[in-house]
This record gives sequence, structure tokens and C-alpha cells, in this order.
Amino acid sequence: MNAMVPAVVLTAAACAMTGVVAGLIADMFGRRTMALLLVASGLASASAAGIWRLWSGPSVPEVGVFVAGGGHTSLASLMYALAAASVVAGVGTLRARERGVAMAALVALGAVLSHALLATTDVMVLFIALSGLAVIGYALTAGRGTERSIAAAVRYLVQGVIASGLTVYGLAIVFGLSGGAPDLLAARETLAQAPTAPALAGMALVLAALAFKLGAFPFHSWVPDVYGEADRASVAFLGSVPKVAVVVALLVLLRGTAFASGGFAVASQVVIVLALGSLVFGSFGMLRERSVARLLGYSAIAQVGYALLGVGSGDAGIVATTIFVVTYAVAVAAAFVGLEAIGAQDPRWDGSLAGLAGLGRRAPVTAAAMTAVIMSLTGMPLFAGFWGKLHVILALVGAGRTGVAVVAVLAAVVSFGGYGAVVRAMYFEDAAHEDLAVRSSRTMSGSGYAVVVLVALAVALVALGVVPLVSGVARVYAVFSL
Repeated sequence: MNAMVPAVVLTAAACAMTGVVAGLIADMFGRRTMALLLVASGLASASAAGIWRLWSGPSVPEVGVFVAGGGHTSLASLMYALAAASVVAGVGTLRARERGVAMAALVALGAVLSHALLATTDVMVLFIALSGLAVIGYALTAGRGTERSIAAAVRYLVQGVIASGLTVYGLAIVFGLSGGAPDLLAARETLAQAPTAPALAGMALVLAALAFKLGAFPFHSWVPDVYGEADRASVAFLGSVPKVAVVVALLVLLRGTAFASGGFAVASQVVIVLALGSLVFGSFGMLRERSVARLLGYSAIAQVGYALLGVGSGDAGIVATTIFVVTYAVAVAAAFVGLEAIGAQDPRWDGSLAGLAGLGRRAPVTAAAMTAVIMSLTGMPLFAGFWGKLHVILALVGAGRTGVAVVAVLAAVVSFGGYGAVVRAMYFEDAAHEDLAVRSSRTMSGSGYAVVVLVALAVALVALGVVPLVSGVARVYAVFSL
């Protein structure tokens, strides 16, 4: 297995797509629940394949057009696990839809493309993965089937077409300047000697395309719409798995290729500016939102700011960025799984903050798990998100960007107003009408799947926050080291 090219990518992709094929066959016979669980098991098997690859032999730093071993393999395993969790959590919703199994299949395909994006150093694979993820994002957004979700998908598509154009032009310039070498790492020396102006133009276009995919300011306008109108289980995938892949791709671009050289120092400055804009806009945007899903959309914009701060803080930020994306990916997936669980337990919930009033009494387990998730997103101690934000801030200080670090801390304080509104509604506000304060006896079938996944992810966030106090952060997160 160690000699296969590239072993972990092929094995994981095969496991994931085998589950898709089995699920689609089961769907042909009307067994939708079984079909969805088969797709999820294929994704879980893909995650297990990566874990087995890490334990079964020496890591392979690079094979062909993909990087395998170490953090590239462990992060891929995490992505497949989160994709599986989103499918399982959405069983109650997806099985009620005619195209629900197809949407789960798209999630699985998106996980495979995200793995390819995470691991590749090839220009063509990079473009195919980004384009494929874009199309899947449009389809999952429209999959809910409402007028608002279709409108959000169309707006996302229009903006995405522009981003795809930027990707084509940017990668074409990089490809040409590298002398036609498709491997960005192998072409590092050639790129370093390229004319400065064209190289900077190519870098700017690629950065803009990746910033759009991340939902960073000022390429963020699609995020609240998509997060607010798409199926919550679909957003659990879209908000976590592709984000990890794009952040790692950005790290490879700015820290592994010629763009890491002194002639491209401006790249880090641009990333820092994008990060600060994302932090400010996202943190303040949260304060005025009454829809929980849209609030989490603005939260995503702010959280991307922290990831970009890690990327822009130099080589010291690589570890910080990795820790941050791991903790954030788990937390944002858990947040939307939590919204799915709440909606399944109370079909009357309209998605608003006001509708969460009294949830702590109606569904104490769900409310407690959601509180843990919100605390992690906030960056509170004893939760995983604390370590991610702490290491980003420490990396900024170590890189001599103390002023930027102060802004990051202030943004975290501001965002607490948005996150706190969710917790306050669940525990400290009474329902507007008495009948909403009593849990409905007719909960949606399948809510148990979402609740179980939510609790499991919440426990993981607490464990990733507490265990480092005992064994040390480096030891816990070393498996994700790039």
C-alpha cells in the first residue's frame, strides 16, 4: 500500500465513492434511510483509511502530484469524518426529499474533491478541485428547493463564475511563468526568477479566487445567504470541509512555492488586509442578525479572518493555522448539526433567535451541546476554539504584528455579543407564547441522528480543549502538523 500512487488519496476516494454507489443502488429500491447511511459509511471508511495509513507505515512526504502523509493525511481523515457526520445528521431531512440521496452523494464527491485540493501541488488538479467544489456548492444550496434557496444559489453561481474566471487567469499566468511545469513545488526556482509584475498579477488573481472560496472580505457576500437558506446539514459540510482544504492550499501556495520568497512579501500583507476586513465585518455583522444561521454566516466570515491571520504571519503561523482550522472545522460543523437537531425536534422553529427561547428547558441535551459549540466558536478556555485563536494571536506577536494581534482580540470580544445572544436565548429568555415553551410531542422522525452527532462533536470540542491542559497542545495537535 505504501508504494501505491498516491496510496491514501486513491484508497480514501475509493471508499467514499463505493459508499455512494451502494447508497444510490439502495435508493433505487426506495430504501432512503439505508441509502443515506451507506453513503455516510463510505465516508467513514475513507476517514478510517487515512487513519490506517498513518499508523501502518512511514509517512510519504510527496508522491506524484499529491502530498501524502502527516498532516495532509490526518486532515483528510478529519474532513471525511465531518462529511459523514453531516450526512448522518441530515438523515431526517434528506430522506423526506426525492433528491436527498443525490445531495448526500454530492457531499461525498465534495469530500473527495476537497481531499484532492488539500493534497495536490498540481495546477490542473487545483483548478478542477476548486471548480468541482463550486458546482457542488451551488447544487447543495439549491437542493432545499425553496424560492429563497434557489435565489441564493443563483447569486452564489453568478459570483462563483467570476471567481472561476479569476482562477483560470491566475493559474494560467503561474503555469506560463513556471515554464509549463504543472507542479508548483517543483517549479519554485523557475517562478522565483519570473518577471515581477506578471507574477504579482497571477498571485493576486489566485489569492482573490481562494479568498472567494473561503468567504473572506470583500468576497463574502454569498456567505450569509448560503448559510441562511441551504439545508443545515449541507452547510455543516460546506462550512467546514472545503474551508480546511482551501486554507491548506493557500498555505502551500504562500509558504511552499516562490510566493514565499522575498519578492512576494506583499502577499502576506494582502492576506493580513483581507483578514482584518473579515474580522471587523464578520464580528460586527453578527450583532444585528436575528436569524441564527445567518449569524453563523457572519461568524464564518470573522473566523476565516483568524485563519488568514495565521497564513499571513509567516512560517510561525503554519502550526497556528493548522490548529485553528481543525478546531474551527469541527465547531462549525457541530453548530449547523445543532441547528438541524433543533429544527428536527421542533418543526415549528423558524430559525430565529427568538425561536430558541426556552430551549434549555425543552431540549436540555441539545441546548447543552449547542452551548459547548458556541463557547468553542467564541474561543473560551476549556474548549477547542480557545487553542486555535490563542496560537494565531501568539504567531502574530512572534511575527512582530502586535497591533494586528490586538485587533484580533478586540474582534473576539465584539463577536461575543453575537455568540452570547444564542446562549442567552436558549437559557435566559422565555418563549413568546406559552405553547412554544412546551416541547412538541410530534418531533420529526430522524431527529435522534442529528442529536447523537451533535453530542459527539460537542464532546470532541471539549476533549480537544481540556486534554491539551494535561498533555500539552503540541502533543495533541502534532498529528495534524503540515
